[in-house]
Amino acid sequence: MSRLRFPALGRPYWLTWFATTGSSLGDGVRTVAFPLIAASITHNPTSVAVVSMAGFLPWLVFGLIGGAVVDRTDRRNLMWRTDVLRALLVGGFAALVAAGSVAIAALATVSFLLGVAETFFDNAASAIVPMLVEDSKIEQANSWMFGTQTVMSSLLGAPVGGALYALGRAVPLFTDALSFALSAVLVGAVAGSFHARAGEEEPTTIRRDIADGLRWLFNHRLLRVLAMLLLVLNATFAAGEAVLVLYALEVLHLRTVGYGLLLSLLAVGGLVGTVLAPALLRWLGLRGLLVGVGLAQGVLLLGMGLSSSRAVAVLAMVLLGVSSMAWNVVTVSLRQRIVPARLLGRVTSSYRVIGLGAMPVGALLGGVLAGAYGLHSPYLLGGCALLVATLVSLPFIRESAPAAQPS
Repeated sequence: MSRLRFPALGRPYWLTWFATTGSSLGDGVRTVAFPLIAASITHNPTSVAVVSMAGFLPWLVFGLIGGAVVDRTDRRNLMWRTDVLRALLVGGFAALVAAGSVAIAALATVSFLLGVAETFFDNAASAIVPMLVEDSKIEQANSWMFGTQTVMSSLLGAPVGGALYALGRAVPLFTDALSFALSAVLVGAVAGSFHARAGEEEPTTIRRDIADGLRWLFNHRLLRVLAMLLLVLNATFAAGEAVLVLYALEVLHLRTVGYGLLLSLLAVGGLVGTVLAPALLRWLGLRGLLVGVGLAQGVLLLGMGLSSSRAVAVLAMVLLGVSSMAWNVVTVSLRQRIVPARLLGRVTSSYRVIGLGAMPVGALLGGVLAGAYGLHSPYLLGGCALLVATLVSLPFIRESAPAAQPS
């Protein structure tokens, strides 16, 4: 019997990998718990969507600042300190939930604060990978990172979250707090310095650092176009995700555990996508893969909008997971390879602000559309918008990615 072999990526990488793996399980548990808590308070689609929107909103407000901070500080230290704060925040909120009723406003506030912490942690986690592994192993490192995060957050975290929620509303939140604490310990154990600008003598300001990151991104044609397409991808996905719990309960007539299993299917597809990403890149080429993802996701969203079938929803969840994760592995690896290390935090944050900044708008729009026109409408409009955006971007995506720095 053959054993699973871990690639030789080094102890610092694997400590970080184990940290993000454990934290991702807690994230998956909380991702199920928050919408279920919201749905237990109200069945108003707009109110439920506000909780999701609050989690995405910090990328618009703090995303650029987070990237600048990542490039000015030791990335490892920033990660473990952020996890300590997240453990305290979620643990304290879990205690409040266990003590009594919670309003939508409180749930949205905690979602927002966790989103703020995420802007710092995720930027640092992405920027630290090229400092942990050799350049030739970046795709492999990202595949392992994204693959296990997907397995833990959705494949395991989603059904576990649904089961823990059945034991009590606060149980999944206490689990999430514990995962953040474990992550902080593991990341803190990584030896070495991870300050990308160590030794630089010229003083800079946060404002100048942010401007440098934005300028670099918008001077690079391919990354600029990909950021714009990601904006539409994420907005349409967020619109559907914001009301997915109601879509599952009221359209597909699933129970809470069934909703968690539906999210698990998204994770199954995501896991397949991380494994297939390098092969899909070889088979389709960069242009074919990126455009194919946009077209495929547009069709899948339309399918959910035109149908109330569980079979269609299952197929859509799996294929959305495959395409989304293949996109992530390829585009993140591309960005890590192209962007200089000293700018990677700022360029990554600029890129993600554009992409993730659309998610609160998409989430709120999804709730408004569902409330006004029914739970199918966010998927119908999202699918149409994504197909149009992909076709418009087609002439601007070239087959090869220039490695040279833009002027």
